[in-house]
Amino acid sequence: MTLPLLLIAGAAPAQDDPPTAIEEIVVTGTRSTIQGSIEAKRLSHSVIEALSVDDIGDIPALSIGEALETLTSSASHREQGGATEISIRGMGPFLGSTVINGRTATNGSGDRSVNFSQFPSELFNKIQIYKTQEASLIEGAVSGQIHLDTLKPLEYNKRRLQIGFKSSNHPDNSDIRSNERDWGTRPTISYIDQFETDGLGDIGLSLGFQKRLSTNPEQEFRTTSGWRDCRNDPNNTSGGVFRTSSGNCDGGSGDLRMEVDAATGVAPDEGVPFIFVPSSRSYRQNITDDDRESFFGALQWRPEERVDINFDVQISDRTFSEVRNDLVFAEQRRIIPGLTDVSLLADSSGTVHLFETEGRIETLSTFQERIEEYAGGGLSIGFQATDRLHLSLDASYSDTFRREDIIHTRLQSEPIDIFGNSTPARTDRPFTSIAISGTGSDIPLVTVENFDVNNHDLFADNARTRIDLNQLRDNKITAVRGDFELETDWSAIFSLQGGVRYSELEYKQWPRVRDERTFPDSAIAGASQACRNDVFPERGFLSEPRNGKNLITNVDSSGNVIEQGTGSTYATFDPLCLVREFVGGDVPPIPSRGPTVSNVDVDEETWAAYLQANYEGTLIGKPVRGNFGLRLVNTDVKSTGLRTTFTTQTNPDGTIVVLEDGSNFFSVSGGSSYTELLPSANLVMSLQEDVLLRAGIFRGLSRPDPSDMGFGRSLSVDDSGDPMSIQDLVGNASANGNPDLEPLTSWNFDLALEWYPNRDTMVAVGAYYKRFLGGFENAQRVEEFTIDGQPFFADVTVSRTDTHESTLYGFELTAAHSFSYLPGLWKGLGAKLSLNVADSDFEFEDGIFGEALVLDESGNVVSQRVGIVPPADLFGFSDTVMSAQLYYQIGDFDFQVIYKYRSEYFQQFISTPGNIRYIDDNNVLEARITYQIADGISMRIEGINLLDEPRTQYNPTPSNLAEVNSYGPRLFAGIRAKF
Repeated sequence: MTLPLLLIAGAAPAQDDPPTAIEEIVVTGTRSTIQGSIEAKRLSHSVIEALSVDDIGDIPALSIGEALETLTSSASHREQGGATEISIRGMGPFLGSTVINGRTATNGSGDRSVNFSQFPSELFNKIQIYKTQEASLIEGAVSGQIHLDTLKPLEYNKRRLQIGFKSSNHPDNSDIRSNERDWGTRPTISYIDQFETDGLGDIGLSLGFQKRLSTNPEQEFRTTSGWRDCRNDPNNTSGGVFRTSSGNCDGGSGDLRMEVDAATGVAPDEGVPFIFVPSSRSYRQNITDDDRESFFGALQWRPEERVDINFDVQISDRTFSEVRNDLVFAEQRRIIPGLTDVSLLADSSGTVHLFETEGRIETLSTFQERIEEYAGGGLSIGFQATDRLHLSLDASYSDTFRREDIIHTRLQSEPIDIFGNSTPARTDRPFTSIAISGTGSDIPLVTVENFDVNNHDLFADNARTRIDLNQLRDNKITAVRGDFELETDWSAIFSLQGGVRYSELEYKQWPRVRDERTFPDSAIAGASQACRNDVFPERGFLSEPRNGKNLITNVDSSGNVIEQGTGSTYATFDPLCLVREFVGGDVPPIPSRGPTVSNVDVDEETWAAYLQANYEGTLIGKPVRGNFGLRLVNTDVKSTGLRTTFTTQTNPDGTIVVLEDGSNFFSVSGGSSYTELLPSANLVMSLQEDVLLRAGIFRGLSRPDPSDMGFGRSLSVDDSGDPMSIQDLVGNASANGNPDLEPLTSWNFDLALEWYPNRDTMVAVGAYYKRFLGGFENAQRVEEFTIDGQPFFADVTVSRTDTHESTLYGFELTAAHSFSYLPGLWKGLGAKLSLNVADSDFEFEDGIFGEALVLDESGNVVSQRVGIVPPADLFGFSDTVMSAQLYYQIGDFDFQVIYKYRSEYFQQFISTPGNIRYIDDNNVLEARITYQIADGISMRIEGINLLDEPRTQYNPTPSNLAEVNSYGPRLFAGIRAKF
């Protein structure tokens, strides 16, 4: 009614009606953020989701990852309890891309995702996800492209100093020893200003800095990541579960032979029962410290009206350290005839539910430190050449360096304790029973015989210290692009855009380098007594997932429970103290990197050119707008690997062993080159003033991760059969990548109907369909190595791109509404719902247990390997993703609660990407309360993971439990002032 009233008032004589004051309603907080998101989506020419605020620091989330999770179809992978990598529409990070201020960003994981926990949400003011592609956007986003934008100071056009301080507390910290408890701190300061000069034009400056100190307590049940298959066939007693002598079940003929026999057409062990076993199962207690510093800066200069120069930089440094205390039940593949085979409980999928053996028990005391440094930024110059032609040039740089050091010491069980006294078990391999399911606990429970895991004195054997340079990676992207935009009067086409972009990605990865030292048993007593923790570092360890059960039950030989050693604690030690005591001085330095056959050195050069037309007109009497265009992309990949030669050494009995020559490396190179045409078109039709029909079609590509394109090979030769010559040897090689991997291409179709009845309300229903040409298959091929100067052929399994077609389709819903029309206090209510449901027939085979082709040395298919596990779907694929927000905003009070759900998905390992790992469904609850104390001053209380949801993972099948991580809730309180 406001507009008609204003028109009537304007038509009336001024002397009869005095001016009427009009009340302006200013919307702030959560409601304002949702309004901004609705408006950004409505005005876009493409299918997007957005989170936009006027001021930096106003994004209602603790990190960029948490903020992205509130956008429709977006879900995160969690590490240390927080959101990290983002999947869009059920597709993993490698099918998407991220740009910061329009430029690609790197990470330290070796893939193409971005670790969003590295960037503070307080220093951004706009987040968008483009779900359909435009020709002007950088290629590489089949699922979606995430845009993170920092503020431009001249556009902001006002001075602002903002100071914030946030403190964090994790309730689980109260269970840790008092000297280890820490309150987290998170001070943030930002400053924005503009300066008018007499001769230099207008200058804008934006600076932001944050230092974050926090702890991330974590409790774990875990297994080794490498699993083995063991035959569970009572008719075969030479190996497997029913072997007649003690030993590993996969030893000898214990593992399955699944390569198809050419003579029979079937695999020798097809249909044979089997189980999956890890090397060990363990509990882990963590004490962590996280120190992050972030700096964002922008300088904007307009020397004259036609020229706009922007320089921006983002720097983030993180040091993450962890003290780990592990209780390890080793030798989980060890079979004891008459015990393991009789008690074993397993199902047809190979999942073990009860496993009994006699194996060593270990303590593992670890100090880990990870350093991650990010530096990015760029320089852009815009020039208004004519009234209609705008030119721009942009140069950018992004580099992430990651280094991880690990120092750990192992102590094992022994028949005698550290003082030489006989132990109650009188063996170094006590009886151990692992109940993995059926106990009422969500994690396995252990029964041991006559072994008190809390007694430090019992860990008296095989002292070993490893000092590892565990990870060293450098990921760098440099790019330059030139663009133009020409305003036209070509009927409905109002502008034409075009440009050229060049980028170079340089990825280097060095494998683990280890300094391993062993110590005599006589040295253990002194170190043990000097470095032991008299009290277990944490109360209530794993209390949530174990549901009140005891982790360890100690029994005597008759099965009677022994109170001492029964519970949920175990012996722990100070890891750095142990090393100093054993070496008799300071902790030795971390070893330096060096050349190995596992090095990864990838260089990827890309040229791209595009042309895009933007249009606005009418179609069948309805207003339409949008764009269409074509992007041409050429990519050259060069991967350099190292090889070495091998020699044989003859033993006195005439048998030979194979030795690797670590000093005689030579380089080999491989790679690929491809050119792709990527057309795209977007259309928005106004069916009514408040109803939009949106459609998009594009051809997209997603490149393989750089870490998957290594060209290293390591040769493993089986010389256990007493070989007398090279011809008697059997070899297998492991590959750390395939430089010939090609991109995954797809045709993508989107259709959506959107209703915008007012600024606070939106209902958007969309459907999408994606048809992929190409997937990934395992190929076992023969490659040549050199032993004593002679050619030696070994099998190596690599992942390669195939020509198989697969599809993905989905449905998404976004609904938002404010109940501001309700009477009284009810008018403060509002809600937003985001839902994505998808299905896919994509198949990813496990690199060890899945199907594979068998190739000869010429690359011809000669056979195939039969899989024993079902294939996974797309990396990161969840069939259901949902977030629901409810907020209440009245006066100076703003309350928001967010529920997030993500169904099970396949999460690749970075170091072994061919191994399948599933992450279970997760439900996350977050809440925040904001109170405006005075003009420009507010306080906020926030909590994440309030349901104490653990992260549970399975591999290589969806039912085979591999790891449970319990993080606990995280609480934050802070104050912010704007001047």
